[in-house]
Amino acid sequence: MKIAKTYALYSALILSLALILTASVWFSKKTQEQYQIKQEQISVFERYKAVLNLESTAIRQITHDYSRWDEMVDFVHKQDLSWSKDNLEPMIPTFHLSYIFVFDTSKKQVYSHKNKEADSINLDLSTFVPHSSSFKEFFYFENGKFIQFFLAPIQYSADLERTGETKGFLVLGRIFDDAFLEKMEQITLGHSSLSRNTDHPSLGEHFHLPLSSLSDDVIGYIDFYHTPSVLLFITELQNSIAFAGIIIILCVIVLFYALTHTVIFTPIKRISMALKTHQLGYIVGLSRQEHELGEIAHLICEHEKQTQLLEHYKEAIDENTIVSKTDTKGIITYANDQFVAISGYSREELVGKPHNIVRHPDNLQSFFKEMWVTLKEGKTWKGVVKNRRKDGSSYYVKSVIMPLLDEQGNIQEYIAIRYDVSELFEQVEHLRKEKLIELPSRKVLFEVIEHATMPHLAILNICGFRDINTLHGQAFGDLYLRHLAIKIKQLMSKSWQLFHLQSDEFALFCDSSLPDQAFNDECQHLLAVLSHEGLFIQQAFYPLSLRFGIANGREYLYNRAEIAMKEARIAHKAFVIYDDDKGFEERLQKDIQWNETIRNALKENRFTIFLQEIVPLHVKGEERKKYEVLIRLIDTDGHIISPFHFIDLAKRMHLYDQLTRFVLQEGFRAAVELHCDISINITKEDILNQETTAYLMNLLEQSPTLKGRITLELVESEGIEDSVDVQTFIQKARAHGCLLAIDDFGTGYSNFEYLLRLKVDFIKIDGSLIKHLDTDVNAYATVKTITHFAKNLGILVVAEFVHKKEILEKVQELGIDYAQGFYLHEPSPKPKIKSSHASN
Repeated sequence: MKIAKTYALYSALILSLALILTASVWFSKKTQEQYQIKQEQISVFERYKAVLNLESTAIRQITHDYSRWDEMVDFVHKQDLSWSKDNLEPMIPTFHLSYIFVFDTSKKQVYSHKNKEADSINLDLSTFVPHSSSFKEFFYFENGKFIQFFLAPIQYSADLERTGETKGFLVLGRIFDDAFLEKMEQITLGHSSLSRNTDHPSLGEHFHLPLSSLSDDVIGYIDFYHTPSVLLFITELQNSIAFAGIIIILCVIVLFYALTHTVIFTPIKRISMALKTHQLGYIVGLSRQEHELGEIAHLICEHEKQTQLLEHYKEAIDENTIVSKTDTKGIITYANDQFVAISGYSREELVGKPHNIVRHPDNLQSFFKEMWVTLKEGKTWKGVVKNRRKDGSSYYVKSVIMPLLDEQGNIQEYIAIRYDVSELFEQVEHLRKEKLIELPSRKVLFEVIEHATMPHLAILNICGFRDINTLHGQAFGDLYLRHLAIKIKQLMSKSWQLFHLQSDEFALFCDSSLPDQAFNDECQHLLAVLSHEGLFIQQAFYPLSLRFGIANGREYLYNRAEIAMKEARIAHKAFVIYDDDKGFEERLQKDIQWNETIRNALKENRFTIFLQEIVPLHVKGEERKKYEVLIRLIDTDGHIISPFHFIDLAKRMHLYDQLTRFVLQEGFRAAVELHCDISINITKEDILNQETTAYLMNLLEQSPTLKGRITLELVESEGIEDSVDVQTFIQKARAHGCLLAIDDFGTGYSNFEYLLRLKVDFIKIDGSLIKHLDTDVNAYATVKTITHFAKNLGILVVAEFVHKKEILEKVQELGIDYAQGFYLHEPSPKPKIKSSHASN
C-alpha cells in the first residue's frame, strides 16, 4: 500500500496547491498577464522550431544512412537503374519526399527522381564547396514553391569517421507546401506562412525563421503567428469563475478520494497480496476486465507465463548443453552440471578461477586474441574450441559466447553455451589413422632433384592396386600403402629418401657418389625382398607385385625415370633402367618437345579456358551460376589438349606461374561477361610466388563488383595450413571479398584441423571418394563423416566427379550442397556458355 498512499498524498497536495493558486489569483493583481501571453507565444514558437527540427532530423538521418551504402558508391560510378528502382525510388513514398538527386565527385548530376506531383527542376551544386564529413541543409525556390534539400557526401560504410575521399553526393528534397504547414499547425497550435526575402515584413513583434540557400543566402522566411485565445479568454473570465472554481475543487477532492480508494487503492492492495502469496486467481480474474488495471493484470499474467517459460528454457539448456558465465576479466562465476562433468573439475575448483583452466595448449594465442576482440566489441563469437580436462585429456566443443550488457550498454559478464562435438573429432581421428603415413610429396622431390649434384632416382609402382581397392575397400587400400611405406623404410639405405608421388606410386632418391650400378643393384635387391616377403596386415599375408623405373644423372632425371616406368608397364617388366641405347631418348625428346610446345603456346596466346558448372542441389530460387575455371591448350592444328598432358611438365619447367596468371585473368573476365561466380585453383606454389599474388590482388582491386563472387580453391599441399605466408595471403584475399575452398578434400594431406585453421567456406570432396560412392561402403562412410563435420562448422560441401545418375542420387541422399561432374555439365568454352546464358 505504500504506492497507493503516496499517490493519495501527492494527489491531495496537488489539489491543495491548485486551491491555493486559484485563491491567490483571485486576490492578486494581474500585472503579469501580458508577460504570460508573450511567454506563451515564445514557448509555442520554440515548440514549432523543435517540431520542425525533428522533422528535418529524420530526413537528415535517412540521407546520412543511404549515403554510407557501399552500393551507393557503385551507383555513382555505374548507374544501375534496376538497383535504383528497388532501392532509391521507394524512398519517395516511404519518407514523403519529393526529389532524389545523385551527383558524382565533380558535382555533375548522374541520377534524379521525383514524385508525380512535383515539378521538374534543375538542381545546380556548382556553388557548393564541400568539406570533410560535411552535411548541408538548404532551401530552393522554384515555380512559386520552397523546397527543402538535405545533402550528404557519399562514402564507403567502412569509413566510420567519414574522413576518406568523397565518392559523390546524395541530395533528398521535400516541398514546403500548404499541406506541410497545416500539419505543423495541428502539432504546434501555431500558424505559419511562407514569404520571399523581398516582401518579408519587418515587425518588432514578428516571429520568423530564415530559409538559407546553398550559398547561405537568405531567400525567404517562415512567418509564425500565435494568438493565445484560451489564455485571453481565461483572463477575461477568471474574476467570474474563480469563486465557482474553489467550490468545484473542494467537491472534486472528496469525490477523488472516494473513487481512488474504490477503483485504485483496493485493487492495488489485492494485486500486491496475490503476488506475495503467488495465488494469482484475483489477478487472472482482473485481467479479463477492459480497463487500465485489467491491462496491468494481463501484463502480470503474461510476465508470469514468460518467467515460467524462461525457467523451462534454462532447465533445458542446463540439461543438454555446457554452460558457464564469467566476469569481464574471464573469471568463472557460474558453471552448470554439464560443464563440471565434462571438465573433470568440481564446481568449487571452477568458480572463481580463470576460464583458461580448461584451455588446451594446442590452441594458438591468435585464436583467443581474435575471440576477445570480437567479444569486447559487444558481438557474439562462434567457433569450435579444443579444451583440456583435469586429467589432461582433450575434448572439443562448439561454442557460442555472448556478452551480457547493462542498461548503459556496458559489458557486465559473458555467457558461453557449448555443445560437445568430441565424438565427431574421434571419428575424424579414426579416419586419419587409417590414412597413409605422411611422406614428402612430388613437389618436394622436384626441389631436391634441382639442388642435387649426383642424383639417383627410382619410381616404384604397385601392380594391380586398383584391384586391391576394389576387392577390400579404400580404407584397406590406404592401410596397405602405409604398411608398404613402413616396409620400404625399414629395408632401404639410411641415406636414401622415400617420397609418395600419388596413390599407388612412390619414389626412392639418393644423392651421393654411389655408382650407378650400385644404386641399380640395391634397388633390384629391394624389389626382390619386397616381392618375396610381401606384407602382413592384420595377421594376414598379402603378396606384393611392384615395378621399378630407374634413372641416374642430373639431366632430366625425373622425366627419364618416368619413361623407364612407362616402359616397365608396356613391356610388363618389374625392373627397367633408363638406357639411351634402347630408344628411351626418343621419349625424352617428346618431353622436351612438350616444353617447347608450352612455351610457344604462351608466346602465341594459344591457351584458353573451359568452364564447368558447380550445380546447387538444395538451393531454392534463382541465383547466379557458379563455374570452375579449367585451362586448355590449343595446338597448331586447332585441337584442344587437356592439362593432363602438360600441367606436371609446366611445373617442372617453372612455367606454371604463367599459366596461373592466365587462368586468373580469363576467369575474372568470364565472371564479368557472364555475370556468374567463378572458382579457381590456387596452389601453395602460387601463393608463395609474389608476382602471382600481386597480380591476383590487382585484379581484385580493379573488380570491386566481383566481391563475394570469386572462390579460391586451395589445392592440397603439405604444411599449407601452417605457412605464415599462406595465412597472410588468405587474410588479404578475404579482405577483398574472396571465398575460400579446399580442393580434393579427403586425400593426401587434407585433414579436419585444416578446416579449423583456414576457416574455409567450401570443401570439395575428392573424386576418388565420390566416383565409387554407390558401390564402396567405406567411401560412403568417409563422405558421410566429412559432410557431417562440415555442416557442423557451417561449411558448404561440393561433390566432384559426379559422372552418373546413381552417384548423384547418393550425393543428394547425404545432403551435400553442390555437385560437379560430366553427368551434370561437361566443361565448355566460354562462347558456348555465353550462348547458353543468352538463350536462357
